[in-house]
Amino acid sequence: MKHLFLAVTTAFVITSCGAISRRTTGTTESKLIKIVSVEQGCPVENIKIIDKVKGMGSGSYALEVCGKRMVYKQAGTTFMESSKMQNIMQSVGN
Repeated sequence: MKHLFLAVTTAFVITSCGAISRRTTGTTESKLIKIVSVEQGCPVENIKIIDKVKGMGSGSYALEVCGKRMVYKQAGTTFMESSKMQNIMQSVGN
């Protein structure tokens, strides 16, 4: 019984680490590109990540979207155009 518990716990830890790793790498960026494509009406092929600063569950991404430079912020699993996020944060602070 003790070995079964250890095996289950180890499997859980390994799969959890994989989920964190996927969230902080390419999976997040491909999701961002799809979101930007829908919001800006720009084909995925015309969106490039120029620069990025990432943390655990947060980040800033500079993108070229159909020839226009835009900045998107990540908060948890949500992405939002930087100016819109700033407006929301200011309205919450008031």
